[in-house]
Formats: sequence, structure tokens, C-alpha cells
Amino acid sequence: MRVALIQMSSGGEKRSNLHKAAQMLREAARRKADLAVLPEMFNFLPRRMTREECLPNAEEEGGETLGVLSEVSKETGVAIVAGSIIEKDEDKLYNTAFVVTERGITGRYRKNHLFSYSNIREGDVFTPGGAPAVVELCGMRAGITICYDLRFPELFRAEVMQGAEALVNVAAFLEETGKAHWMPLLRARAIENLAYVIAANQAGVQENNFKYYGHSCIIDPWGKVARKAGFGEKIIFGKVGLRRVQEVRERLPVLKNHKQY
Repeated sequence: MRVALIQMSSGGEKRSNLHKAAQMLREAARRKADLAVLPEMFNFLPRRMTREECLPNAEEEGGETLGVLSEVSKETGVAIVAGSIIEKDEDKLYNTAFVVTERGITGRYRKNHLFSYSNIREGDVFTPGGAPAVVELCGMRAGITICYDLRFPELFRAEVMQGAEALVNVAAFLEETGKAHWMPLLRARAIENLAYVIAANQAGVQENNFKYYGHSCIIDPWGKVARKAGFGEKIIFGKVGLRRVQEVRERLPVLKNHKQY
């Protein structure tokens, strides 16, 4: 499977972000990607993490953003992990990653762990999800996670025990914490689960003056960094395959030796 990681620098204008995302997805498809992964809140990155700012930009499952991505997937054949968007479900808001293919929406994951750091309080805006999500993607099973989930290894292990061979993390990881923690956490999740980690992050300085770390990457089941971006907007490509997962898991039988306590 050829994977494209779309590292964006999103802002507060949803239509502009969505237009850019569609262009980058088409470019990924033109360059023969089977799967494209967008970052967290790719279509709207709020200046302030408040319900008042997020609610007008929230969408239900049948909204504009997923409609555009469904059209792109049908047009190009590329499968999409649609980063995350602000999902509205009745009176609740969720930070939600959707999986979009030619067949339509084939998966959904609502962020389980809500970020709290400095003056960002996601818990004031969002309702947490309550379960892991494992989906079929281009012949592999992939667990979906969002940003801060990266600090909770039990979620990743739960997805692997449900059959995941790859672990996708879509993120808006800040530069401050990213310099210290982004790569060590990603490599740890790959090594301990003997699975690919596919991580797409926001990049650059946004209108809210937050700096995002970028460094989207693909890490193989042995913990080797196979592809990595820098700080700016970019599309990077890499291959992942089931044979490599099987090879590493046979060589190092961590999952067979796993015990529940």
C-alpha cells in the first residue's frame, strides 16, 4: 500500500482549508497513493478552543467536508483518513476522524482522550469518544487515533488486539511538546505493538499564534523511521505492507506473550 501523508498548515477559514485539502488529495492520487491521511482539524483549526468558535464550524456526517472528500475519493480511487473534523451529533460536539473511500464513509473514530495543556481545554468543547476503532484500509487493518491519544498506550494495544496491523495518528501536535515527545512516542507505539505507525501532523504557525511541529512520518513495525517530513506544508509518500508486520511479529512474539492483568 502506497501511503501519502498530507502535512497541512490549516487556519480559521474552513472553505479555504477544504479547498487546499482537496487539491493536495488529488496530487497524492496523481502520484499513485492508495491511501491519503490528513491531519487533525484539517478543515478548521480554531483560533481559540471554545464552544462558541467551534460550534458554527461543526458538521454532521452528511455535511460539506465529507461530501467533498467522498467526491474526491470516487473521482480518484484514493482512500482517505479524513484527519479530524468537528462533528455535531444532536447537542454534542466530537473531535472525529472519518474514513472515506469510493464506497462512502467506512469508518469513524471519536477522540477518546481530550487534550488539556496551557490554555487549551478540549474537554470544555468536546465529548470524549468511548471506544477504539479498527477499519479495513487497502488490504490491511488499521487502528485510528487522534493526537493526544498518543500518550495512552493502552488504546493502541486495544486496537492491535482487535487485529490492527497499522496504527494511524492524525494530529495537531504543538512544537513545544513535539520537539521533546512526538518522535519518541510514535516510535514507542510502533515498537511495543509491532505495527506500522502512520502519523500526519499540522505544521507551521497558525493565526492563533500556536506553532505546530509537523514531522509527519511513517514508522515500520521494528521502530525504523521510514519517511519523515520537516516543519512546512508537504506531502510525503511511503509504502507499508502486511508481510513486514508478519515478519517482525514472528521474529519477536510480543503479542503472543501479552497478558491481561
